[in-house]
Amino acid sequence: MITIRRTREEDTAVLLEIQRAAFLPIYEIYHDAGNPTLRGIEDITRRLQPPFQQYTILEDGEIVGGIFYVTEGSTPHVPCLAPGEYYLGRLYIRPDRQSHGIGRQAIALCEREFPDARKFTVDFPRELDKNRRCYEATGFRPTGRQITPEPGLTLLLYEKRL
Repeated sequence: MITIRRTREEDTAVLLEIQRAAFLPIYEIYHDAGNPTLRGIEDITRRLQPPFQQYTILEDGEIVGGIFYVTEGSTPHVPCLAPGEYYLGRLYIRPDRQSHGIGRQAIALCEREFPDARKFTVDFPRELDKNRRCYEATGFRPTGRQITPEPGLTLLLYEKRL
């Protein structure tokens, strides 16, 4: 059974290892300087406070991933999040548990944590069909907008309006 909980300080070391493992294949494709594989523990711990809401994803009580949302401020695609708008900043699942529907279930569980939500946005690399399928399965739709934060890496913007 998949459950979520607000991330605790004691979860951060495990989440860092999962994040690094989950994003390593993407780094090997794009060699992007902003890839989470290259980040340290502060990348996880700083999201324990606003403007973030970070959740630990558990499968049968074992940590298998993490997910966080930006709840206010700006994002790469949205200069200022309005009330009721949330940006899904990152979703990562332990590599051996990917493609088992865990991400889709975690997104659905997290969205219940935002009863005032009117819109969620997310971005991901254009070539990652696995990500596209996950987000579309949870109701996200393409906006037609994209950004290129680094040469060779193009991110697509998807959103879900409620």
